[in-house]
Amino acid sequence: MSNKDRRNWQVFFAALLLSGGISLLWLSSTAVTDEDLIIPIRHTAQLAFAIYLVVLVTRPLQQLLRQDWTAALLRSRRFVGVAFAAVMTTHLSLIAYRFGSQPELEYPLPSLLVGGSTYSVFYLMLITSFDGPRKALGPRKWKILHRTGLVLAGIIFGLPRSLEQLSDPDYLKFGIPFAIALLIRFTAWQRSRRRGS
Repeated sequence: MSNKDRRNWQVFFAALLLSGGISLLWLSSTAVTDEDLIIPIRHTAQLAFAIYLVVLVTRPLQQLLRQDWTAALLRSRRFVGVAFAAVMTTHLSLIAYRFGSQPELEYPLPSLLVGGSTYSVFYLMLITSFDGPRKALGPRKWKILHRTGLVLAGIIFGLPRSLEQLSDPDYLKFGIPFAIALLIRFTAWQRSRRRGS
């Protein structure tokens, strides 16, 4: 096992234990009603989104700023992505527990299909963050897979479900940082185009 693969496992389990441990600590102090379960579900989604934003802007920031800290962040992007997968695993576990412990709750089939497909892509991204699967997949397919995952995460986290949601404060906590991240990526893309031409 390479040093990067070993570090991947360390980061994954550290993020899993941290996010899962905090969630369990919260639930152990409550009566574990449905409202109590929704709180860590929401918070793990917010934490995963914050990590996702870091992954989203890492390379563009290096292209724009070319500072030591942006270069260091770019070198660590693989581990940031692994931490994202770990927090999303805690998030999925909480959702599964919520619906498993309350049979009267129904999970809409479209949401189940979209969520299941998205998680499949996330876990393929996690698997191909390790050296062996990454080499087996090849650089072109690896890039397509990981770009697809970034787009799917952006759709789930950042895009509003309706026009009315654009003015919802709960959405704006996601929407505004997502818009800023997209602006950073667009600016870096425009600059690279100008340099290329």
